[in-house]
Amino acid sequence: MAQTILIIDDDIDTLKLVGIMLERKGFRILASTTGEKGLQMANKEYPDLILLDVMIPDISGYEIARSIRTNPATENTPIIMFTARSQVDDKVEGLEAGADAYITKPARPRELFAQINSVLKRSPQRSSSSGTAAAEKGTLIGVVSAKGGIGNSTLATNLAIEIHNQSGKETILTDFRPGQGTIGMDLDVQNTNGLIKLLDEEPGIDISDFFPDVLMEHKSGIKTLLSSHHPSDSKYITHIEQFLQIVKELPKLAAYTVLDLGPSLTPINSAVLPKCDKVLICLEPSPSNITQTRILIQDLIIRGLGDGRFITVLINRQRSGVQLSWEQAENLLERKINQIFTPVPELAYQAAAKNIPIIQRPEESMTADQFRDLAKLVLD
Repeated sequence: MAQTILIIDDDIDTLKLVGIMLERKGFRILASTTGEKGLQMANKEYPDLILLDVMIPDISGYEIARSIRTNPATENTPIIMFTARSQVDDKVEGLEAGADAYITKPARPRELFAQINSVLKRSPQRSSSSGTAAAEKGTLIGVVSAKGGIGNSTLATNLAIEIHNQSGKETILTDFRPGQGTIGMDLDVQNTNGLIKLLDEEPGIDISDFFPDVLMEHKSGIKTLLSSHHPSDSKYITHIEQFLQIVKELPKLAAYTVLDLGPSLTPINSAVLPKCDKVLICLEPSPSNITQTRILIQDLIIRGLGDGRFITVLINRQRSGVQLSWEQAENLLERKINQIFTPVPELAYQAAAKNIPIIQRPEESMTADQFRDLAKLVLD
């Protein structure tokens, strides 16, 4: 898992631009537009470095830095102040408040990268511990959409198998949808109670020893941790603490974990998505759904997810001449669509009927190639 940088800045454009640049350099980005939320994220996420603006409406950057330095849990977190205030007195106050470096906006990307790397290197204890964590933890890949019925579960299933095929590494597929799970039926997995067993435990209980009993090996080579399809099990959607415990453990068990999170920003998704290293956002080529998806992405950015974490996937489920084209969809979405799936209703039906994922069917298909392309994109 990459080192994490928390950006606290009330300027949305700065958050997006700097966040994308840093994610391209391999960092995991968290973001906040308010000081209060930024402090909460610092105390909860323990970032490897904080990039901090001074002029934040609710709490000044100086006060945020002092608060971080007086908290034993965050007192050693490196802080770089990144602000338009350029007077000597401003710099002195920032450094006295606890900043490790002070950069004046606008700064060239090379200067910003150099300062970040320099500050991280000067924090050997944190860098060393982060390196250990990175060696032990795998990548979390969330699959979400603005509404249901788009094909998230089919995509998550085939993607997990192809990631395993291409990487040759341990891969887990799970669906955080108690009472609505369909992956178990699609794969003909008999035991779909694994997730429920973990959710039944009391919050705070060490669940690490339970995973050998609940992870099921699939013939494709992946492991599964699946939700029940019994509607009565929907009661577990309120067990947010347990979901977060599971998310904390899964990256220790596999190089890659694909999470089918279903639609919308449910309480589960609101808690889990910030933990994901990559977020696949599925949409269909209809004006209403693309508008919904654009709003979903905006909400995710406001909640602190860096823009560079997103991979947008356009899924055509039906052949129709009245759907939007790829170019029209991009224009309405106001962002690039990274992968498109062409409609193959017959192939999808046969795959479900025979419990054989599309990527494993013997005949070659354009859809299988599209899953391979998507897996390559995720693994990059």
